[in-house]
Amino acid sequence: MTQAYTILLDSLRMLRASKLFWVSLWISAVVAVVYASIGFNDKGITVMFGLWDFEIAIMRKGTPESQAFYTLIFTDVIVRFWLGWASLVLALISTCSIFPQFLQTGSVELAISKPVTRARLFLLKYIGGLLFVAVQTLLFTIVCFIALGVRCNEWNLSVFWAVPVVTFSFSLIYCIGVFVGVWTRSTIFALFASLLFWLMTLIVQWVDDFTYKMGYTIPEMGVNLDMSTGQVNEGKEDSGAGFRGFHQKIQPLVTIMPKTRETILSLKRLIVFKERDSMLAGVDLGSVFAGGEMDPSAKEAMKKYDLRYSWFSIVGTSLIFELVILGAAMLVFSRRDY
Repeated sequence: MTQAYTILLDSLRMLRASKLFWVSLWISAVVAVVYASIGFNDKGITVMFGLWDFEIAIMRKGTPESQAFYTLIFTDVIVRFWLGWASLVLALISTCSIFPQFLQTGSVELAISKPVTRARLFLLKYIGGLLFVAVQTLLFTIVCFIALGVRCNEWNLSVFWAVPVVTFSFSLIYCIGVFVGVWTRSTIFALFASLLFWLMTLIVQWVDDFTYKMGYTIPEMGVNLDMSTGQVNEGKEDSGAGFRGFHQKIQPLVTIMPKTRETILSLKRLIVFKERDSMLAGVDLGSVFAGGEMDPSAKEAMKKYDLRYSWFSIVGTSLIFELVILGAAMLVFSRRDY
């Protein structure tokens, strides 16, 4: 236990020594403060702790729309674009050097000479890399939790699902960097491979997302979009047959690849309001600003879109992929002569 703690502490110290760790932490702090500065009064929304206010009737303090809006800023904007994208790029740049530096002559020999198995040593170093994202996401979420409680009187512990969700999403890409780093002992190759693979997974998920919306969601809303003219008319549910066919063809590829984007978006399923059993699935910022009730068919279609994949399809298949890659990396690490 002491050896494991020492290895994890060493990894954390190494990350703290990285300038990018502090850059990312400070940017997270700024984003968190901006989020906390958004409030509500009798007229509508206030920004920067009341410095500016915007008169929006449906966003008055105490309305359900204001609560949903404040939560959706966290799930659909901050988590999705900062924690789920920009901060992960900085994390990859910082952590892809962990194994290549560890495998340098002198460092690894000293580590494997201690009474700890190579497999355990590998896993501890891997977990140490995940701390970069886990620690920052936890600190950020604490601020957002307090802000949500003060602004909306909603002390919602379910927002802390952001910590494991974002960390798991990062691990799906980080495992590629670890495998390449162990194989080549090169930080550059590890980083390049991670970013390239991440881009590939995003392209596949974007195509999957687009074809599903065009083939299922839009027709179920009773809308027919003519791609040649750009005109929108009332349509039947079979108006997206071509997109549905293409969507079904790419499903084998979607299944075997890790779903980083869908993992981040799944956070909307996990955050639950205490006064209503419904989740945020099927609701977005646009519908909140529009006010009133959404068209039932449109709301049901959007909810079906948000919930189109089961937890196993998102987490299970992604976890299997990660375990396979980590197993291969561990095998290379354990069998190599140092």
